[in-house]
Amino acid sequence: MDFRNRTIRRWVAMLGLVLGVALMATACEAPAAPAQPTAVPIPQVTVDVSDTSLTAPAEMPSGIVEVTVKNSGEAPHGPLFARLNEGATLDQFMQAFQTDQTGATALALVTLLGGGQAAPGTSQAVVYDLKPGNHIILDFGAGPPQTAGPPQTAGFVVKADSGSGAAAPAADVNADLIDFNFVLPEQIKAGAHTWKIENKGGQWHEMAIIKLNEGVTVEDVLAMMSQEQPPEGPPPYEDVAFWAPMGVGERAWATFDLPAGEYTVLCFLPDFGSTPPMSHAEHGMVRTLTVTE
Repeated sequence: MDFRNRTIRRWVAMLGLVLGVALMATACEAPAAPAQPTAVPIPQVTVDVSDTSLTAPAEMPSGIVEVTVKNSGEAPHGPLFARLNEGATLDQFMQAFQTDQTGATALALVTLLGGGQAAPGTSQAVVYDLKPGNHIILDFGAGPPQTAGPPQTAGFVVKADSGSGAAAPAADVNADLIDFNFVLPEQIKAGAHTWKIENKGGQWHEMAIIKLNEGVTVEDVLAMMSQEQPPEGPPPYEDVAFWAPMGVGERAWATFDLPAGEYTVLCFLPDFGSTPPMSHAEHGMVRTLTVTE
């Protein structure tokens, strides 16, 4: 009987020891890490452009969207993206574009989203923050609107609540367009960088990045641009990168790959509020950008 009691007490003691060790191990375990949210991929769409055609999807999602312009032509192409204002139609825009040579009437019907330029046989990707509405794409080809004739056009619809919820891409360079200045770093490193371009001003703005020829000044370029007749011969500068006109409150992301050097950043668009209209560059929207090795 004593032997049996001692055996039972021994088993009870061993069981208590095992349970105690198990409880201590459980207490010492690190708390489970919270689940990390899965990144939502940015939707991607393609716009095809050539010297004779321009095609785009009939619909695009809202929010953050990457739009790749694929140029299969033999000339550079930089389709201009725009959202029609409430109640405006493509026919109204084209009629205003063709009858008002200043462009002010047509401009009042749309909000411009900006855009880059694709060389022949290449593609240019831009990330837009698309808002719901009817949109148009205008491609003027290689020449200015005054000489290239009517633009190629395409349209697409952005429906409300059609976005994926993707986050905006991280930017290496922030470029704010205001009236009348560029807020951007004085220096950046050479190579490909993602630029976040945002119009924080009250007017439309563009961003031309050029490299002046030896001995040429900004004043020389402004004098050339103010001439009524197009200047003869090549311009006194090299076109390095270009961001097309962008409306108030819009933002987008594009990649520019700049070699080391000194560059001039300008906005050549007119200020329709001045009499006679002056370019934004004449108002002082000019910056120097240094790209280091």
